[in-house]
Amino acid sequence: MARRNTALAALGLLTLSLALVACSGTASPGATSGVAGETSVALPSESGSAAGETAGDTAGSSGQTAAEVKACDAIQTWSDEMRALTTIDTNTASVDDVKAQVIKIKTAWSEVKNALHEVDQADEQAMADAGKGLETAVDNVQTDVPVAQMVDNVQTAAEPVRNVYKEMANGLGCTLQNPY
Repeated sequence: MARRNTALAALGLLTLSLALVACSGTASPGATSGVAGETSVALPSESGSAAGETAGDTAGSSGQTAAEVKACDAIQTWSDEMRALTTIDTNTASVDDVKAQVIKIKTAWSEVKNALHEVDQADEQAMADAGKGLETAVDNVQTDVPVAQMVDNVQTAAEPVRNVYKEMANGLGCTLQNPY
């Protein structure tokens, strides 16, 4: 214990703060941004983080940058919200129930776009292109159709996004838990 305390003191407050920031970047999203207990998981890398790296260089030993971790978390949250839409019982759900879930999807999609702003430009552009139909569907939810049709319209519009994130997840270094 004394050795660990001495080692921590030698690292200095700044280094320790950076380490904590890196660790918190891989933590589960808050209760308002995802389904409790469901987060993206960083793939293990072949080499751990080297001494002197900052939170901007890596997020822990995963080899992911902080921006990639943020993108993975945002994609996981969007996936969780889309999956929640698919579990709505269309026989008992109201239009308001579906609209409330669509708002959650819209918020999660916004976070995906913001997070991808900091990663590879090709990934950001591919996701933006794929998301145009989703944005239209969530912005213009038809409430004059049966609830099942409302759900189906959003799911259909989300398919291009689903396909793109499946392609880019490995490049970002994330594994989605129970993906949509």
